[in-house]
Parts: sequence; C-alpha cells; structure tokens
Amino acid sequence: MEKEHQMGWKNIISKIDNADIKNKNILDFGCNRGGFLRTLFDNYSFESGVGVDLAEKAIEVANASALNYPIQYIQTNNILSLERKFNTVISTSVLYLIEDLHEHFDKVNKILLLNGVYYASFTDQTKNPSEEYMMEQINLYGATKMQQHTLTDVVELLINYGFEVELRKEYIDNTYNVTNFQEFYLRVEDYIQSLNESYLIKATKRAESRT
Repeated sequence: MEKEHQMGWKNIISKIDNADIKNKNILDFGCNRGGFLRTLFDNYSFESGVGVDLAEKAIEVANASALNYPIQYIQTNNILSLERKFNTVISTSVLYLIEDLHEHFDKVNKILLLNGVYYASFTDQTKNPSEEYMMEQINLYGATKMQQHTLTDVVELLINYGFEVELRKEYIDNTYNVTNFQEFYLRVEDYIQSLNESYLIKATKRAESRT
C-alpha cells in the first residue's frame, strides 16, 4: 500500500517548505499506517514526529514500522489529548472526511505554536460532475463518510481561526496518468478537473483561536 502512495507523498513533500520541517516537531493527523511521516523524515529530518489515527490496526502497523525513526504513533482523533505543542501539523487527503471543520481547525490552532504551520491537501469536489459517484464509492467502502466542503468553506474557516492562508497547486505536471480514473470518476475529464483543482493549503498561525 505504501508503494502506491509514495509518488503522491513525495509530490506533497516537494511543496512543503524545508524550514517548516527541519529540526521541528511534527504532527501527522490521519496518519494511517505512518508511511508519510517516515517518507518526510527521509527527505527532511525533523526533531520528533507524532502520527494519530482512529484505526487501531493501522497504528499497530505504524509503530511496528517506526524502527529507529523519532516517531510515535497514537490511536486517537482528539489531538488535544496529546497535551503538547507542535511547530507543524500535516494532513494529507483528510479534510474531505472531517464532518466538523470548526472543531478540527480550533484544535489545530490550539496545539500549534504561534507562527506554526498547518499543511493540508484538499480538493473541492462540489462542482465535479462525478461527485455523486465518488461519494457512493467512498461511502460504500470507507469507514468515514465523504463530506461536501468547498474550498471557500475551508479557507474562510481557517482565516476565522487565526490563520494566514496560501494555496499551492498540488499538480503542475502537464502529463496525466489516467489509467485508473474509473475508480472514483465517471469520465477522464472529471479526473483531470479534480487534479487541476487540488491544492496544498499552507495555513500559518498568526493568532490564538477566537473561540
């Protein structure tokens, strides 16, 4: 499974500022089996990393694979229970599964140090012609239901919770591998639309949560 994600992880890592990772304390929200944090460390060594996920078996696999990495994996979705602060929080392909973004961004703000950074990959699928089909597939096989957040929803909420927000295009290559487009899309055009509207959000904490 990790081999299938390596290309996507490396693409995201290439868009993260080294200064936000090098010698910093990192939290990976929704870490699954932990491969992203290990890949991140292989590219930019950080001081310490914590990965959190609700899936017990995934966390067991992650900890078994941690070896000599300065990483700990914990089964929880309440990041406040970690009772520590981080320089950088990262979530990859997670926001579209979170029902209450207000609560999520509030907690991220509270565990970040001032001027800390939250990186989150996100694609607004609300105007994609294949959205209904995609939701059916994700909701049928996934443990968590797909939500219908817009990019504006996400950005406005982050601003309201004290973040300065910038968007970085996730895919800038003019070559598209469309072999497996039918997994979640009805048309190739819909798949390409999704890629073109995918962003890595960089949200920098400039103020404490207003709640």
